[in-house]
Amino acid sequence: MSSTFTGLDLFGSGPHRFVIKPVGMLFLPPLTADPLQITTDVVTQLELAIIQTGRLVAASDAALWALVDTIEQKVEIPLKGSLVDHSGRSWLNMTMLRFVPDDRIDRGRVVSLSYRVDYIRLAI
Repeated sequence: MSSTFTGLDLFGSGPHRFVIKPVGMLFLPPLTADPLQITTDVVTQLELAIIQTGRLVAASDAALWALVDTIEQKVEIPLKGSLVDHSGRSWLNMTMLRFVPDDRIDRGRVVSLSYRVDYIRLAI
């Protein structure tokens, strides 16, 4: 099974992985903001954030840039949807915040580009 965002297989050309950022509450430990603060202050609930890292793989430079262009079109609009990883785990109402391609293309039998994608479930 390949991973998808909003039902689209944007990153299936190469290997990738998902990391779930800390979940729970944002808090300030004692003495962080105020020298008289003796208890932990709970500020708010953290938004669910997931980082995807991987590699786009294509047969040619043109095919690789076509993959990048498709991803950039999706990240430039505030698209909300389901994020599904390779094992079928699903997160609803996620927004693709940022696509960060690496600074170099690797060339061999195929051309490839490593990347990072940040997703978040916005509280608003």
